[in-house]
Amino acid sequence: MKSLRFLLLLLIALPLIYACDPITEVDTVETPVISPNGGLYTSSQNVTITCATVDATIKYTTDGTEPDSSATAMTYTDPIVVNTNKTIKAIAIKDDWNDSDIATAVFTVYDKMVSIPAGTFTMGRTTGTGDPDELPAHSVNISKAFYIGKYEVTQAEWAAVMGSTPSNFAGDNRPVEQINFYSTLVYCNKRSIAEGLTPVYTISGSTNPTVWGAIPTTNTASWNAAICNWNANGYRLPSEAEWEYAARGASNTPDYLYSGSDTIGDVAWYETNSNAMTHDVGLKNPTVKGTYDMTGNVQEWVWDWFSLDYYASSPSIDPYGPATGTVHVMRGGSWDQNAGQCRIAFRNWGSPEKGEDRVSNSRLGFRVVRTAE
Repeated sequence: MKSLRFLLLLLIALPLIYACDPITEVDTVETPVISPNGGLYTSSQNVTITCATVDATIKYTTDGTEPDSSATAMTYTDPIVVNTNKTIKAIAIKDDWNDSDIATAVFTVYDKMVSIPAGTFTMGRTTGTGDPDELPAHSVNISKAFYIGKYEVTQAEWAAVMGSTPSNFAGDNRPVEQINFYSTLVYCNKRSIAEGLTPVYTISGSTNPTVWGAIPTTNTASWNAAICNWNANGYRLPSEAEWEYAARGASNTPDYLYSGSDTIGDVAWYETNSNAMTHDVGLKNPTVKGTYDMTGNVQEWVWDWFSLDYYASSPSIDPYGPATGTVHVMRGGSWDQNAGQCRIAFRNWGSPEKGEDRVSNSRLGFRVVRTAE
């Protein structure tokens, strides 16, 4: 009987006990939002950090270290000016709340690349006279925005990735030359990996150039079968269509004969004014989009295999050239070529292991592209 009375009293008391000591959940602060998103930018950015939780304090770092609620991280109050490469990490905190998750944004600010928007243009010979492979002029849609090198890759840039330069005309700010097509794939992937980007090219199932072996000096089937991932954010060669679109300033208006002008001497080092050598990049006038030397100085490798009649059947959206071939396209003309060979529409070609058979490769370089994220 006593046991039953005790049990009844306990049942009555339990709600009172829990009412005096309620179990409550602790809220978690919302994850901060970093704006704009991380990515490649060609100019400085004013970066803001916001949090949807009222009265939350935002702590952040700009060197990639983990922020926390201690004084080691900075307190966000005003927009952050990002004019160099930075990794911003942010956390939001509030008294008696759980800290938010960490937000991360990686910014690459590289003023040696130019932003080219998606768009449609007329590709091929639209003015003047030239060769049959420049026709028919045809409409091409570039469906994805991209970044292209403001300058041709310099000897200093090449040596920083590859260790040395093979160039005939020595000079850190002169374009690298005497390179074959295969070596540009190695450069692009090595540079992408070094900068934490997704490498574009795959050879024999790998994107790591260290396992590809030595750069071939003879025509090599496995390297000819290289695969290009057009969606990766790493460095790559432009397609022929991307190159011409950028050389035209992303527009056929005005319809210049050369890249940025109808007067070749204003925009190019070519056989008449080059004194038989390359020159530092960026000394001539730019295109309206801000690229230099897309006419003259050195010819530039592009991705596409060459075909004389490709324009007659090429896709109207994002053409990447024939699936196979024996020679790759080169564009832009060089320091030792005449004005006709420096026209925007002029197409040249060379074997991937050595370039043009009939001349020294000291006229042959390249510039890089990255797909916009």
